Amino acid sequence: MSVLEISFASELKPTRKLRVLVVDDDELVQAGIRAVLSQQTWIGQCYGAGSLETAMAAARRWQPSIALVELSLGTRPGLEVSRSLSVAHPHMRVLLMSRVGRISRTVVRANGGHGFISKSIGAAAVAESVRLVSQGRSVFPREEIIETQQLSRRELDVLKHLVQGCSNPEVAQVLHLSKHTVKQHTCAVYRKLAVRNRAEAAAKARELGLVS
Repeated sequence: MSVLEISFASELKPTRKLRVLVVDDDELVQAGIRAVLSQQTWIGQCYGAGSLETAMAAARRWQPSIALVELSLGTRPGLEVSRSLSVAHPHMRVLLMSRVGRISRTVVRANGGHGFISKSIGAAAVAESVRLVSQGRSVFPREEIIETQQLSRRELDVLKHLVQGCSNPEVAQVLHLSKHTVKQHTCAVYRKLAVRNRAEAAAKARELGLVS
């Protein structure tokens, strides 16, 4: 667990085996994570879901204690799933995960999450992270890239219009900026989010919860 930073809150001591929900639209990945978690002696049942709708239905039916949620969930960001689950089931603790990239703990917590892990940390570390979160702790990578704090207010304004499909001239007109200034802001957004084009910027913005 050396790659993770653990924050201690009031520790929870479950008296029975945990029910865990794994939310991932990649069926093979979901099955693999469920298989790993099902081998843990402290887990009673491990359920799966591949979308916001199925995750909400599974949560209502099975009342899991922990939800492990993929950050990029098809057309719906995992942050939306985290937020929806935490609002509907305040007792549930959500641990976000991703194949690539990072997300700030500020954004995670603002969306009802209690931690974030990379899938690359390995099966044992994933299981240990779930166990720690179930005990009332927060788990995050030690080296964290906080993209949301890198973007200026004006860059966020430009990004939101780009996500809506506006062209640079249209953004310039709406924000009362020159086309050259909008181009500069757009380039800065691409660089800070480590993306190459509008489509990638839009996907990253949704993934990070920068736009609704």
